[in-house]
Amino acid sequence: MLDVDVSDALLNIATGKMEEILKNVEYVKSYEVGDLLIVVLKGVKTLPRAIIQQIEHDLERALNKRVKVVEKGVNVNELATQLASPARILTVSTSWLPDGTTETVVRITRNELRRLPFRPSELAKVLSQISGTNIRVEITR
Repeated sequence: MLDVDVSDALLNIATGKMEEILKNVEYVKSYEVGDLLIVVLKGVKTLPRAIIQQIEHDLERALNKRVKVVEKGVNVNELATQLASPARILTVSTSWLPDGTTETVVRITRNELRRLPFRPSELAKVLSQISGTNIRVEITR
């Protein structure tokens, strides 16, 4: 039901003044984390940041929730940066475990915690869902 509501709101936005701008943008999926709605779109990375913020604002008004728009198909580092914004990420590193699996560790400083849009555990969960890899978020000094 969430995907239907979001795609309907996006269609309403796209039929207005942004029709030409959003013609190459494709809706992928939505994730709900607490009171925040994460909308994954394909082709949004080429748009100026002001347009992305306008899309977020229009979706917030239509859905009555906080909205963050991210790009589908980018690497884990860029995805983590998009989701954690306005907080800054210290490092993103990949660890190869003895059983042959990999784990990506996203490190955020303690000072940036208050700027994160949601809890670190929720960030790890959403990053894992979107990227399809095992991700852990660590807090450092």
